[in-house]
Amino acid sequence: MPAAMVYTCRVTNWPMLWIGVVVFVSMTYLGSVLHSAVLRFLFTALWIIVLVKAIVETSQRVSAGPGGLTVTLGAFGLPRVTVARASIARAEIIDLPVTFWSRVGVYWTRKRGWFLTPTWGPALRLTLTNGRMVTVSMPEPAAALVAMGFTP
Repeated sequence: MPAAMVYTCRVTNWPMLWIGVVVFVSMTYLGSVLHSAVLRFLFTALWIIVLVKAIVETSQRVSAGPGGLTVTLGAFGLPRVTVARASIARAEIIDLPVTFWSRVGVYWTRKRGWFLTPTWGPALRLTLTNGRMVTVSMPEPAAALVAMGFTP
């Protein structure tokens, strides 16, 4: 009996990470010159939201194997999304196009479900047994399909 194969990869959106650093530095400077306490509080809250969003959305680690798919988001591996192999009804390879209306990051739509996509390009779309969908960016989605026991 062959050993179980596991596919792992890391997907990082480097341009967005550097844009986030520039925005972070400029917001820090702008926050230091505000004189109103209310504006400083609101600006600090916005600054924290932007920082957390940048940390979570610019990098993810994907692990696919016989047990299913696990995606850990951000630099610290939190939050973590796990999809069990038994709950996957269908898996397909798609290409996320670079268009004016497409976007990257972590978001949910009513029609297409969850998107865990820090970059455009190849992705794996999972349709679960309950009808929900999860789309995950990765460089080699065919290898993830094989690792989970699907045929590409």
